[in-house]
Amino acid sequence: MTEGATQPVEGRIRAARAQEIDRVAALWALITEHHADLDPLFRMRRGPVAEGELRELLRALQRDPDVEILVCDVDGSPAGLCIVRIDRAPPILEETERAEITDLGVRPEWRRRGMGRRLVEAAQAWVRDRGVARIEIQVASGNREGQAFWRAMGFADLMDVLHKRL
Repeated sequence: MTEGATQPVEGRIRAARAQEIDRVAALWALITEHHADLDPLFRMRRGPVAEGELRELLRALQRDPDVEILVCDVDGSPAGLCIVRIDRAPPILEETERAEITDLGVRPEWRRRGMGRRLVEAAQAWVRDRGVARIEIQVASGNREGQAFWRAMGFADLMDVLHKRL
């Protein structure tokens, strides 16, 4: 399939399974590498220690009742990934719960075929089912593709995140 093609994906959106942690970790690493190409700030450490930590982080996320790791299963293998979590604010605010999609990515060969949209829609349904009314995302300002995707999904500016290297 050529770049820019839009043939829909037939994969099934589901929760990631504990027994496929290695494949989910590899997909998450691939997504992170894509972001590292946009800005070195997102570079992952290399080697077996970092890979082990990534798998342990995924296991911890799977145990957290306020987190859902969704995958798009294509032929028995995760081709897309979405991690969503619920955060609680101090009770001084009227709105004390919000959700955040912390990670979203699709294998390059499956991009531009609706998989990301379907993953986000599933994450939104999961959040709604828990009675939470708002989702936030963070997208790098230099990630033009990501910016366009999230805006097309109905997300809008809320806050600028500024940083300074010391």
